[in-house]
Amino acid sequence: MNSLFVVFHVILLASSVHLTNASYEYFKLALVWPTTFTRIHASGMTKPKIPNYFTIHGLWPTNFSSPWPQSCVEKPADYFKRSSIDTLQNGLNHYWPSLKSEKTNMELWIEEWEKHGTCSLQKFNQSEYFRQAISITEFLDILVVFKKVGIIPHRTKTYSGIDIVNAIKKTKTRRVEPEIVCFQDRSDVLLREIRVCLDANLAEYISCPDTRSKGNMFDSMCAIFVLRFYLHFTDRANEIYKRVEDQKSSR
Repeated sequence: MNSLFVVFHVILLASSVHLTNASYEYFKLALVWPTTFTRIHASGMTKPKIPNYFTIHGLWPTNFSSPWPQSCVEKPADYFKRSSIDTLQNGLNHYWPSLKSEKTNMELWIEEWEKHGTCSLQKFNQSEYFRQAISITEFLDILVVFKKVGIIPHRTKTYSGIDIVNAIKKTKTRRVEPEIVCFQDRSDVLLREIRVCLDANLAEYISCPDTRSKGNMFDSMCAIFVLRFYLHFTDRANEIYKRVEDQKSSR
């Protein structure tokens, strides 16, 4: 009886170790289309000038099933250190800018590192984590691949979710299944994010498990509707932003 209890106790301990916040099984790189981001946050919350290329939303260490690791700081040395990204700032400013007017680039990087990056510390220190994010985004070069197959950001043209997914699979991901996320704005369904998945070592691309488990390559909204892939949102967003800023300065 005692030996059975000991074995059971050991199994419980092993399970609890596996399910700690710092455990993760793969990475998901989320790339946001800034024009759609502006469309979602068109109330003066976005910056007036936005990139016309995909930028990084996050590089997230995660699991095939819960728990989803977050905020894995365990000691003071784990917190964000500016000195660790000194040589990466040009690349981060380009590929991983903050799109929100109230948040600086540095504040965004601190948030992403301490919420997500720290959960991969068993394999990547802060500098390596950010360097990998830049390197993978450069390597994919999604917009160039899109243009080669005739998918070009445009005010009126629309594309099917399958077209988008098939184009992504022609990048250097070795044809694994990506994930695409959409946003519905009135009668428009807009391409919001492209997500690609990699193994825990960031060495191999894998099919994104969340989408694979649903039997789809994208969420249901992307599957049902044709997508708009705007190069620029209407001037309404910039007008609202300017009006809000003018109101602030007049107070």
